[in-house]
Amino acid sequence: MKAVLLSAFGGPDSLEIRDVPTPTPKAGEVLVRVQAAGICHHDILHRAGKLPGAKTGVVLGHETAGEVVAVGEGVITHAVGDPVVIYQRQFCGMCRNCLRGRQDMCRALGLPAVDTVGGYAEYVCVPAPMAIPVPRGLPWEAAALSCCPIGTSLRALRTLAGTSPGDTVLITGASGGLGMHQIQIVRALGARSIAVTSSPSKAGHLRELGADEVIVSPDLKFSAEAWRLTSKQGVDVAVDNLGMTLPETLRAMAQGGTVVVLGNIDGHPVDVLPGLLIGRRIRVMGSGSGTLEDIRQALAMLVAGQIRPIVSAKLPFSEIRRAHELLDTKGVEGRVVMQGWS
Repeated sequence: MKAVLLSAFGGPDSLEIRDVPTPTPKAGEVLVRVQAAGICHHDILHRAGKLPGAKTGVVLGHETAGEVVAVGEGVITHAVGDPVVIYQRQFCGMCRNCLRGRQDMCRALGLPAVDTVGGYAEYVCVPAPMAIPVPRGLPWEAAALSCCPIGTSLRALRTLAGTSPGDTVLITGASGGLGMHQIQIVRALGARSIAVTSSPSKAGHLRELGADEVIVSPDLKFSAEAWRLTSKQGVDVAVDNLGMTLPETLRAMAQGGTVVVLGNIDGHPVDVLPGLLIGRRIRVMGSGSGTLEDIRQALAMLVAGQIRPIVSAKLPFSEIRRAHELLDTKGVEGRVVMQGWS
C-alpha cells in the first residue's frame, strides 16, 4: 500500500510517499481503507519536531475515516463495509481512566503518529474499539473531522466549560479548524460567541458561520474590545486555541468565568497573574481530545445538521506537501482534507 512517511524533521518536503506492506488485522483488530484524512496543526508540529516524543519514519495523521475491509479473529462489533472514524489515540480499555470513560487520558499505549501509525495511508489497522461507527450517508470528510476538531471542541465547550444558553463565549484563533467548528457548537448550545481573528479578510466568513461578534485584532490585543462588547461584564467562557493569547483571554473574563486551553501554537511560556485568577475567581483548564462519548455526540450533531464540517480544500494524498504548505502559510479557513491517491 501507499503511505506518507515523515523522513526527517523539517518542512513539507520531508513528507515522502512510499510503498509499505499492507497490515493484516490480528485478533481483536480491524483493517480500514482510508477514505478521508484531515490535517491538524498537531501534524505540523510533529513534522517540525516540536512535539515531545515525536519520531521520524512514522505515518502522520489522526483525523481518519474509512471503510472496514477486514476483521480479525474475535471481532463481533464490526463487519466488512462498515463506515468508521478512527479514535485519535490508542487506549487500553482497562486502566482507571478508561474504565471511567476517559479514554483521552489513557497513558498505556501512547499517541497517534507519535507512538502508533497514523492515517496518511491507504489502510490503517487498529483495535476494534478505536473504530467508532459512523452513520451511513455521512460524508467522509465530516466523519474524519468528528474526532478532531469537532469532538475536541465539543468536549471543551460542553463537557468541561458547561456552556449554557445565554452564556457569552470568547473563541481565539477563530478562523482555524477548531475555531470555525466551535462557533457552530456555541450556537447549537444556545450561547453567544465572540470570535477573535488576526485577519480582516476572514471576519466575514466567521459571521456567516454564526459568530455573534467578531474582533479583528492583528496584534491579538483583544481584551478591551471583548470587555466593551459585554458591557464591561466580561465573557463567561473562553476557549483559547492559540496558547500565547492566554493573558489577554484572562483579562477578558467575567467573574467566575471558565477558560479552556486547547492550543499551544508557539510553545512559549506566558505570564499569568495569580491575582487576576483569584480576584475574578477564574477557572483555567487544559483539554485535548474528546472521549468516545464526545465523538458519538459530535457525529449526532453532524447528522442533525447542527454542525457542518468546514473544509478549506480537498487534495489527493499525492499533494501532501502542498497541503502542509497551505497550513504553514495560514492559507486555509477550516481544515484541509486528503482523499484519494491520484
